[in-house]
Amino acid sequence: MKTTKEDNSQFTLQLAIMDAVPVLFFGIAAIMLGVKLRSWVFFVGALLCFLAGFGKVLWKFMIAVARKDVALLGMQLRYVMPTGFLLMAAGVFTAEKSAVSGLLDGARRMPSLFFFIVAVCALTGMVICARKFDRHDVRGNWIEQGINIIAQGCVMLGVWFI
Repeated sequence: MKTTKEDNSQFTLQLAIMDAVPVLFFGIAAIMLGVKLRSWVFFVGALLCFLAGFGKVLWKFMIAVARKDVALLGMQLRYVMPTGFLLMAAGVFTAEKSAVSGLLDGARRMPSLFFFIVAVCALTGMVICARKFDRHDVRGNWIEQGINIIAQGCVMLGVWFI
């Protein structure tokens, strides 16, 4: 662990709490999807993604509260989350066809469709943020988390209305 001084001094407890909101939204949406799909592979993938997001939240809490940069917590997201998403995709492909078609039918109807379109736009914004901002850029983190809250909130609402 390295102690942070100036480069992370603007990482506040408020930013760490804001970072937790989309992780919570994702977890709720993943549980709802997993129940609808009845797929353990999907659940394991979703759990990995949730834990990766939680690790990033913990990283920000460590910086905000203890002024410690635990690099593993900040960097693990790059490796754990893609693995989780691959397992989630495998869970969808191995789920019962009727469950998948029910989800797709529901996703094409309003209001779910609206929420998913907004989520895709916001997730595109997240990709731009990931390329533009360094993980230590506090302003970039605020922007990224605002967009992430919109994205994950819309995914959650889209799944809710299926």
